[in-house]
Amino acid sequence: MQLRYLGVIPQSGYVEYGFRIEDKDKNARQVILTITDDLFRENNLKFQEAPDLCYQKVLVELEKEDIDTRMPESIPITAMDIAHYRGLHPNSKLRKFAQRDSKPRFRI
Repeated sequence: MQLRYLGVIPQSGYVEYGFRIEDKDKNARQVILTITDDLFRENNLKFQEAPDLCYQKVLVELEKEDIDTRMPESIPITAMDIAHYRGLHPNSKLRKFAQRDSKPRFRI
């Protein structure tokens, strides 16, 4: 199976992230994940984080698939998805804060 990121499409009020899934027998399908603008703001989600968050969500959904149940063609990202992603992938903002905190603040 191949999973390919197709890109981002900004829409009014949300952003779409497209993926192409090609099965072993070369059958292809597309999946679109959406993130609302409100979720970006409320969760301080960076646009750089979103493609990987969506990619990881697609991987999880693929693992849940079986012969009778396929992942939907359109999947909304939720606040819980963002929290789960951040739990597994520490935010670079936190790393920068930790680095800044470890540096002396005053010169003598």
